[in-house]
Amino acid sequence: MGVNDYLTRPIDRNELLARVRTQIRRKRHSDHLRDRLEESVELAITDALTGLHNRRYMETHLTALAEQARAAGRPLSVLLADIDNFKSINDTYGHDAGDNVLREFAARFRRNIRSIDLACRIGGEEFVIVMPETGLERARQVGERLRACIAAEPFQANGDTRLNVTASVGIATLERRTTAWRRSSSGPTRLCTSPSAAAATAWSRMRR
Repeated sequence: MGVNDYLTRPIDRNELLARVRTQIRRKRHSDHLRDRLEESVELAITDALTGLHNRRYMETHLTALAEQARAAGRPLSVLLADIDNFKSINDTYGHDAGDNVLREFAARFRRNIRSIDLACRIGGEEFVIVMPETGLERARQVGERLRACIAAEPFQANGDTRLNVTASVGIATLERRTTAWRRSSSGPTRLCTSPSAAAATAWSRMRR
């Protein structure tokens, strides 16, 4: 680890105490700088409101995961969820209520993913789950489980206000031995309805 200081015999008690205090201050300063660095890195890749990874982190890792999936001949699925009519929640109940809904939505997101999955908020009311080694049918099951979790109970907005929230869910899968994404989508209450505009934009980005 290296040496910061040393004493020679015979040891003078006052000198020893002074040097120990200096090293303690140095250690605390070093720890503070390390903590600030880790905090800065965390803020750069994490959405501050929900605690999920942010869009920058997702885009970087999605590209790498897609390349790995193609090289290994394994499927990769991406699920995009868009909260329906989110603007009306903000307009009717206020932005604090909207923030509470986003936090709860993110928490339910986390409860429905594996440790190897990547959950992100990519902006506004749009969320993504990247699922390595997951085919289209398995991804649909995750989407249905997520839909059921969202619909299971109302969201706490503020005070005694509880809201029923729905989301449009779209799925794209990069399958074995292919370079194109297959897609599926779900509406607020069931699978296999048309995707949201946000999902359609995501698919066009993926195809590029």
